[in-house]
Amino acid sequence: MTNVCHLRPDGTFGVADLAVEGGLIAEVTDPGSQQSTMDCSGYVVLPGLVNGHFHSQTSVVRGLDTGLELFDWFGDSPGGRMQSKIGEWLDDPAHLDDVAALARYEYVAMLRQGVTFVADCGFSECPPGVLADVGDEIGVRALVQAYDDWICKVEDPARYTVNIDSEEDLTAAVLERTTGYLVKYAPIFALHCLETVKRRAIVQQNWGRSTVRLLADRGLLSSRTVLFHGCEIDADDLELVAKAGASIMHCPVSNLSIHGRIAPATDWFRAGVTVGLGTDWGDVDMWGTIRTAWLLQQTGSRPLATREDVLRMATRGGAVGYGRADLGEIAPGRAADLVFLDAARLRPSVHRADLSTLAFAIFAEGGPGLVREVMVGGHWVLRDGDPVRVDAHQVAADYQRIVAKLH
Repeated sequence: MTNVCHLRPDGTFGVADLAVEGGLIAEVTDPGSQQSTMDCSGYVVLPGLVNGHFHSQTSVVRGLDTGLELFDWFGDSPGGRMQSKIGEWLDDPAHLDDVAALARYEYVAMLRQGVTFVADCGFSECPPGVLADVGDEIGVRALVQAYDDWICKVEDPARYTVNIDSEEDLTAAVLERTTGYLVKYAPIFALHCLETVKRRAIVQQNWGRSTVRLLADRGLLSSRTVLFHGCEIDADDLELVAKAGASIMHCPVSNLSIHGRIAPATDWFRAGVTVGLGTDWGDVDMWGTIRTAWLLQQTGSRPLATREDVLRMATRGGAVGYGRADLGEIAPGRAADLVFLDAARLRPSVHRADLSTLAFAIFAEGGPGLVREVMVGGHWVLRDGDPVRVDAHQVAADYQRIVAKLH
């Protein structure tokens, strides 16, 4: 690939030639130094985006939580009863094909935005392998959460994260079981952590300490621990997270829309914590999450995050958080997970001699209309805005059929 205007590992943009071999970026050289059949002068290239916290299948219940506190979900209200009805339908093993179809639709929607890696916590009680298979089918790297004892049943435990129950469900038995998984599988643990004021109050009442301190005391806080949300993480917690090398997946849209909370993600970032981004519940709009993450850090007295900082959260941060140091940046030896943006959509902000305004243009235009091609591991999975491996029209038709049935 020649004349590639790309996001460099230091957060700046530059122009180079890229050589891709065996699914990896083999070389990044001066422009004009290589011969190639692909001239990329019409693109701006980013590393693949990482959706670090997502619940597939929840697009069919989005909006039903309007006006409800988190602990009122699936309760005795019109929206809560509908949530329960749909959840029970999805939990029925007879509907596994439809569960896969819902996830397939959502994964395609994310692929069209340039998401090449998704950490999926799911919604239904389907076997986690169903979602992992959907990722393989489409060409998206799917790292799926294993609940209960599923980690003991899957063929390749390394393909899954292990859930640690939320504060209201934490018991001595849960922690003992989780410690056993640590010894047997050495997995990546991933959990909703201190998401709300009430959840912090619950863990303080039951355990006399924060969730972060409890994990640290049990040997469960390490570089292989991923915390979701973290809105109520305090300064002492943050020190423990940074020291352990744990990661936080920041969900700014979800935090604000559901809880009215603005998490201090820039403080985490400045403390040296690895921070990624996630769309969370009922939302596949990765670019909306990226924009919101930046906008919310421009207020108050805390240090400001730059657009380049937030792009790094959306790429390298999410990848490293899940132990994938081979992903999330364009550099020799990294996986060739590349997103090709339409340079024409970014004009007049793109000036190839002065790329200082390019991040602004990307934030302004970010969305499916900007993403033209996507490569994962050196293979094309999106061309001219359409998925390569599945029939987009059939995927959409299956989704609409299921939505009509449920609603």
